[in-house]
Amino acid sequence: MENVPPPQGVKILPALLRDGRILQGIAQIVFVLVVVIVFNDLALRINSALDATNQSPNFEFLQNRAGFNIADSGSYSSNDRYVDAFRVGFINTLRVVSVGLVATTILGMLVGVLLLNNNFLVRSISRVYVEVLRNTPVLLQIFTWYFVVLFALPPQQESIELPQEGIRSLPLLQYALSLVVLVGIWRLSGSLRRKSWRILAREGGVAIIILVNLLGIELVSSGTPVELLPAIYISIKGVALFELLPSALFGVWMVFVVIGILVAAALWRYLHFITDSTGRPTPRTSAIVISVAGFTLLGWLIVGMLPTPSVIQVYNEDHDAIVDMEYDDAFESGLLTIDQELEYTRQPLLYRPPTLDRRGRNVETGIEISPAYLAVFLGLVIYTSAFIAEIVRAGIQAVPKGQLEASRALGISQGDMLRRIVLPQALRVIIPPLGNQYLNLSKNSSLAIAVSYTDIFQVTNTIINQSGQSVTGILMVLLAYLVISLAISLVMNLVNQRFEIVSR
Repeated sequence: MENVPPPQGVKILPALLRDGRILQGIAQIVFVLVVVIVFNDLALRINSALDATNQSPNFEFLQNRAGFNIADSGSYSSNDRYVDAFRVGFINTLRVVSVGLVATTILGMLVGVLLLNNNFLVRSISRVYVEVLRNTPVLLQIFTWYFVVLFALPPQQESIELPQEGIRSLPLLQYALSLVVLVGIWRLSGSLRRKSWRILAREGGVAIIILVNLLGIELVSSGTPVELLPAIYISIKGVALFELLPSALFGVWMVFVVIGILVAAALWRYLHFITDSTGRPTPRTSAIVISVAGFTLLGWLIVGMLPTPSVIQVYNEDHDAIVDMEYDDAFESGLLTIDQELEYTRQPLLYRPPTLDRRGRNVETGIEISPAYLAVFLGLVIYTSAFIAEIVRAGIQAVPKGQLEASRALGISQGDMLRRIVLPQALRVIIPPLGNQYLNLSKNSSLAIAVSYTDIFQVTNTIINQSGQSVTGILMVLLAYLVISLAISLVMNLVNQRFEIVSR
């Protein structure tokens, strides 16, 4: 009797079931199906429970009237919609995150470099700064800034003025000569052979010049009378800053600035080509600074030489009639409105110092920063800078010491060694963990609700309490923070690709 071979499918099925990759794929598919079923059942139960109370998730409620005010909201009012309130909260969160990322990077890198300073006192202070701040909860630091530091400031009527208002006799010529002497000391001390002599000459000269000017010791002249107006008011109600408003000639001036940037980019490429071709160092940084600053000042001078109108129409001092008046007289009398100043001024940017009302209780002009924003900003920046400082220190120490010794043996200056040898290699170590700290700062900004700062979390919480749309509100907050985190990750990945080692 002949043996009948089994069907082909009978042979294949056991082979597939013995394949580990097939089993892993089947297990993953089953897991995904289980997760989908569980979440679908959960969503159905939540939707049914909310339907019973007429609170089914939807986005239509965003078009309803909000009915509540928001601090730090600009032109927003309680008559606007929920979507407008959500937008204000999102912008307030971006204000903390965007400015905080820049500030914490600068502060963290500075402290990280100081951790490696040869001066024992500077190194010890930096180490204490890092250890204390990174081992203290960020929420506690925000509370400290808000309830201890800012609450100890004087009331608005007794604000701290920087600088104090009045006419001062400033030795402007002495300040200019001090700057020239500082540059001269810095340049001449570079010719000293011993490093200790160079450091002593530079630090000693800088300390003496700064001390002379701080103590008000006049060595050149009696000074020039200058009328000073406060540029900053600091009080328990926050900080009021000066503002720079773009005038009607701002676009013309920006043309010169853009030309300067384009010329600087062309010079950078040209000088970089010369360095690569000949090996001869070129002053690329100086060329860029001179190009941008030169075209910027040239544009400012040209715009400033444009003629002003001889006669304009303004309201009289009683504000009950419109009269014709010469521009200079109207400007000196303070009869120009802000729109007229922006239209007729020959400056691309109009400087406006902060002013208080007659009672000194509220800020009329200028940029007003609330104490809640300051507490959140300072708490997040200082807390995150402690971690960034450790990252910077580790990145610099990751550069092999042999390369540093070789660069010193070749006579490379300290600045060139830092720019060409240390930083390119240190950044490869610094950038990946630096992105994690940026993400931590953006997510820690949700702690602003602890001091009643109207960020996206607090605004959405108010929307949820009024509308009852808890699921939709939480989903909106989740998506908002997800967008911020993904944007930060995208930028940091691009920067990391720029500095990573290229290999085949």
